[in-house]
Amino acid sequence: MRTLRAALVLPSLALALHGQAQFWDTVYRILNGDTSKGPDHDTAFVVSYRNDLVLSPVMFHQQNTLSLQRRDGGDLTFSTNTPIQYGLALDYKWLGVEYTATIPGISTLDTARGTTESQGVGFGYTGRSWWFRNFIRSSKGYYALDPELLVPGWEQGDPYPVRSDLENVTYGATLNHGFNHRRYSQTAALWQMERQKRSAGSFTAGATFWYSRTRSSGRILPPNEQGEYLTPVPVAEVRRWTVSLTGGYAHTFAFWQHGFLNIMLVPGIGAQEQEVRGDDGSSLNSGWSVAGTGELRTGLGYVADTWYIGLTTFSFVSTGEVLEDVRLGTGYGNLRLAAGWRIKGAGPFIPALGL
Repeated sequence: MRTLRAALVLPSLALALHGQAQFWDTVYRILNGDTSKGPDHDTAFVVSYRNDLVLSPVMFHQQNTLSLQRRDGGDLTFSTNTPIQYGLALDYKWLGVEYTATIPGISTLDTARGTTESQGVGFGYTGRSWWFRNFIRSSKGYYALDPELLVPGWEQGDPYPVRSDLENVTYGATLNHGFNHRRYSQTAALWQMERQKRSAGSFTAGATFWYSRTRSSGRILPPNEQGEYLTPVPVAEVRRWTVSLTGGYAHTFAFWQHGFLNIMLVPGIGAQEQEVRGDDGSSLNSGWSVAGTGELRTGLGYVADTWYIGLTTFSFVSTGEVLEDVRLGTGYGNLRLAAGWRIKGAGPFIPALGL
């Protein structure tokens, strides 16, 4: 009987292990390409350092704004005090992970605009033709860009009206496909895991998802000012969901053998839903409606064989109406400065990642 059981179990176990091995082999080829066929890129245009582990100290500058439309046609805009975050990024082959946060005492640039605490974490996959990135970022502490709207008689040099209880959490995810994957490298433009030897560009197509929640412990608008704004809700929280299909173009200009300038413009069209909640339990929901989005990235840097330095910027905007006469606007702007060092031969020390 035991012999019969073994005869039945052992083939089943062998098939399961074989199937699992085939599955992970397929995943590996999708993520890394078929290495048995040689380089999956044109080596006259791209130099790859994907087999090196790269550690990068990062400085990150983040801004988030929220605008509420007034009856006189103007806008009251609250903004973060653009604090500087400090952190670390790790990149290996197709994987990139990064964490940054503000440090009390050294992150705030202008104390007259209050203090903003912020942090963020992001990770993603940047392959030869598919690029995926997602992140979650939070900020707490906003000031009014137009103080005169809240403080009559405010003069330059006076402290800005500050809402230290106003906070935002944003999750964003983007997926793009590049059509010139052999000559254009997105990872060279963003993370410097490769080097663009000769100028090249690529058209892209993909999708974007954003979720943003901004809220305060009380009303964002002073009670005596509520009548000056179009929204009938005593705003204490704003939520926005955006989904869009995107298409655009990215190009890297290579110079001095190791220098680069990258520009990427990706507009999109899709749908969004916005919700405004009041501190009295009331709410106003737009339902799903057509929305336009815009994403702009630029990058400048120098990439050597053992180190790199890169400066990149990213901005994302989305606009839409909650109701016909109630419009909200949100915007995000980031600036990233990083310097990285390559640890050659680090691959054997990361077996758990299966990379």
